[in-house]
Amino acid sequence: MPVFVERQRAVAAATLGFVVLNFGVASGMFLALYDFDLNAFGDPGSLVGRSDVGDAWRAASIIDMVSYLALAPVVVCLHGRFSAVASERAKRSGVVLLLTFCGLAFVLVGSIGAVLMASVGPPLLEAAITEQTLARVGFEALVSAVAVGLWGILELLLFGVWLIGVAWFVRGEGRLFAAVAAVAAAGMLAYAARTGVTGRVPLDNPGPLDVVILGAVGVVVVWGIWLAARLWRIDADASRR
Repeated sequence: MPVFVERQRAVAAATLGFVVLNFGVASGMFLALYDFDLNAFGDPGSLVGRSDVGDAWRAASIIDMVSYLALAPVVVCLHGRFSAVASERAKRSGVVLLLTFCGLAFVLVGSIGAVLMASVGPPLLEAAITEQTLARVGFEALVSAVAVGLWGILELLLFGVWLIGVAWFVRGEGRLFAAVAAVAAAGMLAYAARTGVTGRVPLDNPGPLDVVILGAVGVVVVWGIWLAARLWRIDADASRR
């Protein structure tokens, strides 16, 4: 039995929403605050004291939160399909439940990080001149905790595991589709490992290895759009039932 057997327009829209809002809108807004200078991510405290960035930072963080939440129905939908196609051995081993846990945990961790950015970031960015030294330390600690700890290590580890599972379950419905998911998963896991070892995200003064990792992670955008297209259409065999 194939994974994609019927049209899921709402889930397809949620998938596209996750990709567009997370990798497009929110990321673009954060980059704009740093004048699209990737090296500036190494000095997040440079934004402290700029009264014009607090509202934009909050808006970008809220959009980021919404993007993570948009992925939840996708994870739940695929849980149902994987449960239907999984072998008895896979069901007994709890593989499907583990994958769903990782997918939903990714949503939770990512959205918590975004909420922290939205609620704690703006007051620190808009600190008075007499408080800016302390605010800079606090803001840099916030960004490090979220961007390095929650987003850079934990959420990408969870997302990578989920993507590996997705690639395995859909491998019979297109090797290229599964391979793209596997490449993205490898990028996520490599990003998490490198961030954990170095204590910095690959975006911070990226070297050759960082560029390769970021490229692999970026493949998830292509895969997400492809997944949305598959969820949108009706499988040819299913349409004749």
